[in-house]
Amino acid sequence: MPPYFQLAQILEQKILSGELRPGDSLPSENQLGREYNLSRMTVRKCLSILAERGLISAHPGRGTFVSRPALDRAVFTIEEFHKEMSRRGLNPEARLLAVKVLKAPAEIGEKLGLEEGGRVMYFCRLLLAGDTPMALERKYMRFKKGSPILENELQYKAFSEVISMHSDVLPVRSRMILRPVLVGEEDGPLLQVPAGSPALCLEQYLYAADETVAGWGFFVFRGDRFSLVSEIRPLKEVE
Repeated sequence: MPPYFQLAQILEQKILSGELRPGDSLPSENQLGREYNLSRMTVRKCLSILAERGLISAHPGRGTFVSRPALDRAVFTIEEFHKEMSRRGLNPEARLLAVKVLKAPAEIGEKLGLEEGGRVMYFCRLLLAGDTPMALERKYMRFKKGSPILENELQYKAFSEVISMHSDVLPVRSRMILRPVLVGEEDGPLLQVPAGSPALCLEQYLYAADETVAGWGFFVFRGDRFSLVSEIRPLKEVE
């Protein structure tokens, strides 16, 4: 088990057991690193997981604080996709279709708060269950020159994790918008459905602590084969 996930389990158990209560301040990244003998980047990945689950929140200039576990929210991630497909007895797969660095189109640059001509990294994944395409995922993040990204990282890791590993930004908040759409001409062959078929579009914004947008993208799920199910559980059950 990766060290950042082990630390996330430790801190989550402290929160769920009441040892750390809502409003309590967490130690700084440096303090946690010294206490558990971990690098700052490893600690940052741990805090990113807890923030994504709504267990902590970062406040610029004040620190990071424990939040009340939010069980009435819906979170859909690539990790949940894999779990849901496995629960159905199917073999989940994330197939990387494209990855490139490009000059941000006007619409993308505006969403990410980039100046004209700013560069972004774009990647597209096809999510399958067995041999059946279930969804397309397209994501954009600010590009940091000199930070190589391995193909297997883009194939299997969650979007927030890719950002936290390959930029100076730590995503601490996620906003998702679900709406019905029709499958486009380009996506039809990839999803193996006729263009114009009903689908679900899940748009995602990831925010840094200063409320700037660290990443943006969306999933297009086949409406005939997929229903979105969100179940929030502890990373490790408290005994």
